[in-house]
Amino acid sequence: MWGEDIPFFVEILIKKDKNAIGITGEDFLKEYLLNVRDSNLTILQRIPWQEKSALFGKPVLCLLGPKGKTLEKFPKNLRVAMNKKYAMISKKFLSQLQYRYGITFEKMYFSGSTEEVFVNGLADLVIDIVFSGKSAIEAGLEVYDKIFESDIVVIGKKETLLNPNKLNNALEKR
Repeated sequence: MWGEDIPFFVEILIKKDKNAIGITGEDFLKEYLLNVRDSNLTILQRIPWQEKSALFGKPVLCLLGPKGKTLEKFPKNLRVAMNKKYAMISKKFLSQLQYRYGITFEKMYFSGSTEEVFVNGLADLVIDIVFSGKSAIEAGLEVYDKIFESDIVVIGKKETLLNPNKLNNALEKR
């Protein structure tokens, strides 16, 4: 099971009255919660992601653009390649940029290789997770803005937070 599936899977188990918890990236939980407004999920425990090889110490969803440019130097209509996994977080961020800079965005969603879309001239900007930054640098991109920093999170039913025994029981069953 992939990390982005964990919130959905835990939510389904909870709806079936199972005492379920999951471990995933905070970015996947955030995206899930933006899509499922009446979710019963919450963060039970946050595990700070601290990785020396990561550009920002953890995975960070970023707005990337051509090296040496700024958003002010772009035309007011831009094409943005973004990873499907972060569609809602990206849309929310882009709406803030649209309000702030008056830019309109043509959004293109991909399952990966967003930097390649930029390299081939199909997009002006990219929104994707940056870990080491190596692929962005190789594509001639730089970080324009950090959108969302992701830690590792243990997720479960909201009521579990109110009852520490439930959390302990769920953790013991793992």
